[in-house]
Amino acid sequence: MHPKLVRGILYPLQERLMRRPTFRLLDELETSQWHSKRAMRDLQAAKLTLLLRHLAEKVPHFTEILDLQNIDPSEAGPFDVLERLPTTDKRSLREQIARSAPVPTVAGTRPMSTGGSTGEPLQFWVDPARSAYDKAARMRAHLWFGIEPGDREAYLWAAAIGNRRQDRARAIRDIFLNDLLLSAFDLSPQTVRTYAAKLNRFKPSCIFGYPSSLATFCRIAQDEKINVRLPGLRAVFTTGEVLDPQQRRLLRDFFNVPVADGYGGRDTGSCAHECPAGSTHITSEHVILEIVDAQGRPVRNGTTGEIVVTNLDNFATPFVRYRTGDMGRLSGEACPCGRNLSVLDVVDGRRTDHLVAADGSLRHALSVIYLMRERCEIQQFQIRQQKDRSLDVQVVTGGGISRDTREHVLGGLRKCLGDSLTTRLQIVDRIAQQPSGKFRHVISEATESAGQPQ
Repeated sequence: MHPKLVRGILYPLQERLMRRPTFRLLDELETSQWHSKRAMRDLQAAKLTLLLRHLAEKVPHFTEILDLQNIDPSEAGPFDVLERLPTTDKRSLREQIARSAPVPTVAGTRPMSTGGSTGEPLQFWVDPARSAYDKAARMRAHLWFGIEPGDREAYLWAAAIGNRRQDRARAIRDIFLNDLLLSAFDLSPQTVRTYAAKLNRFKPSCIFGYPSSLATFCRIAQDEKINVRLPGLRAVFTTGEVLDPQQRRLLRDFFNVPVADGYGGRDTGSCAHECPAGSTHITSEHVILEIVDAQGRPVRNGTTGEIVVTNLDNFATPFVRYRTGDMGRLSGEACPCGRNLSVLDVVDGRRTDHLVAADGSLRHALSVIYLMRERCEIQQFQIRQQKDRSLDVQVVTGGGISRDTREHVLGGLRKCLGDSLTTRLQIVDRIAQQPSGKFRHVISEATESAGQPQ
């Protein structure tokens, strides 16, 4: 479809049918990104006041908290009230949802669930306002790179085989909206060759996907000398996983366009997007993002802690001071691009992507990822840390592993984490992805014991 037809008629029509005011919100976000810090704070305060009023009147879980702590949202300032509320997590949110009305009253509200990669999936409700803000924020980030709604976009994303009727409907929708969906599952030389041919015919303006899947695509294409020619490509967007510097360089060099990372989730919504100047701007009109310590207390800018999100636009299932499990820090520095949106300086990944050393300290996944990547015979790997801090290391090599590489891996892990941790190295034919299509190099079940030496 011609991009102007999609942008002017088909895309807006779909959003109206879905009861989402996406394009109106996009216009508002295009203006508000230049607001002063004070004006943005006032906007957040107004929206937070409405959210707190809804919690006090409609959500039993929060009503009890407000009563127990003697908090009156009508008398205290909204940010003061928010700071006094306890953080929530998946467990407390499940309890809240179980006690709320089973059928949302807002038209267009739909059910959603997380992938459950770190435990039981969370099932919740999303109203049209949140969905519209998520889409509008993503559109705004695309516009930063000259990519307009309706321009051709290819996705390397979770696309498991499902209901045939739904798959056909999705395929038809993608044609009318200029989208191309490619499955992130089971990338192989054969599938990469097929995807490359599709991309060359489709001629996307941008590509969107998981960093690990896009990096795998690029490596296979390079190794197999598969021709990928995309002269109209303007940017590659990543999300869903930590984009490490090596992956960023690979994607930038392979596609020869800027690479922009985004932060968010199915539960929290669209939280932050990277601009051409390299800053990751928080969608401040839509979320309040805090960085807290282990006790849930906010920390200073520049200090790493857990990311806590309050979504200002989802009344169906309110996410208030919701602990994401992700680690990051806020920056107080202004961005050269001139936008006054707050900046998320770094996202370190999930707490469960950190390993616990023998002395109780946390080691980021990258500290061992780089170790494993130093050996070219290691094609793929995954390190899982058990609750007792022992390590199970699975490695795909395509045929055995040399003694030198084995000693390199085991010795490097001992140096990084301590000699006392038991390590089990296993050579396997393949390592399965998560059901979401993501791939995690490091999974730790030991982070609850962080800070305690063995």
